[in-house]
Amino acid sequence: MHSPKRESPFVIFLRAFPPHVIGIMVAQIALVNGALMIGGVFLGIMLDRQFDTRPLWTLVLPILGAVVSVFVTYRMAMQTVKKSRQAYLRWVESQQAKDAGAVAQSPALATTFNDAQERYTRSIEV
Repeated sequence: MHSPKRESPFVIFLRAFPPHVIGIMVAQIALVNGALMIGGVFLGIMLDRQFDTRPLWTLVLPILGAVVSVFVTYRMAMQTVKKSRQAYLRWVESQQAKDAGAVAQSPALATTFNDAQERYTRSIEV
């Protein structure tokens, strides 16, 4: 009996974390963090000139920007993980359909990572 080819761990990793999705996330995080830090410095300089409080706002606003950037980075990363998980689950389902020879209709999309992994493992063991 013919046994389906098992994908290498590297291919599975690339399917779970598509490079284009990760690259976009890194670029977004870099731009947002840079804007928060540089914006804090410039806004701080303007406020210090306006209220004659040199260097209070110039120091406080970039620090506040750094704290905010931690939360923004976390949120962006979690959105990217969600997109990556969806891409991986679609890939697992397509592999199952291909391995089973199903052309017309594939089963419902797996709801969790562990569910998709179990289904894929079962499909290649048969």
